[in-house]
Amino acid sequence: MMNYPQATDEHVEFFRLHGYLVVKDAIDLREIQLLDEACREILRRKGELANDWAWEKGKTKEQRSFKIVQANPGSVIPKIAELEFRRWTATFASSLLGQPVAFWYDQYLAKPPFDGAETYWHQDEGYWGKNLDDKGITCWMPFHDVDEANGCMHFIDHGHRDGILIHTRPDHIKSDLLVCEPDTSRTVVCPIKRGDVTFHHGKTPHMTTANLSNQWRQAITTHMSAQGATFGNFYPWYVGVDQRNPDKHLEAK
Repeated sequence: MMNYPQATDEHVEFFRLHGYLVVKDAIDLREIQLLDEACREILRRKGELANDWAWEKGKTKEQRSFKIVQANPGSVIPKIAELEFRRWTATFASSLLGQPVAFWYDQYLAKPPFDGAETYWHQDEGYWGKNLDDKGITCWMPFHDVDEANGCMHFIDHGHRDGILIHTRPDHIKSDLLVCEPDTSRTVVCPIKRGDVTFHHGKTPHMTTANLSNQWRQAITTHMSAQGATFGNFYPWYVGVDQRNPDKHLEAK
């Protein structure tokens, strides 16, 4: 296996100033290939194993178009916790955030060819709640090269210093997807290659563009939290969505 990089003083300084970081050639390509192959099972069985994060109002559970496939990768890759990249993300993220963090949860996020939806501007803490105030960090790892045409990351420079912005639920969306309105004049576009990753602070506004390419856009997000931090104390806009039981669709937390 390859030697995973250590966080340098330059990495830490950049992250603390800007609220995000790109790490080049970070991930062993053999691990990415393993994840890619395993997650294809989620795509084949998305109606059973995944949520549609872009589920539109007016469509039944059976009519979901899955323009953003959202799933737990551990459902098909039980050994994901044993992969080196998982251990590395927590170690690297601890250096960036300046406090020990541990794996919390991860998500497989995929957008279909030609028709993958935009993921709107949001802050992770907008979902996580006040208990995670400055205590959360995310690593985003695509399975392939990404750019604006297929859904790369966009960040608001210094956005983690703006506090939590007001989030709302888009009028046409039935899932729990949220949106905020940051100062987009400070947008930084981050096209990256296979093997590269991005990190961002829990308060950093970010989004990914729609997938207009002819291939699935696939990525795994690894979310980490400070030791002892707990999920909760939610903001007033937070809503839980149960896509397995549409009749119980909205459950305020």
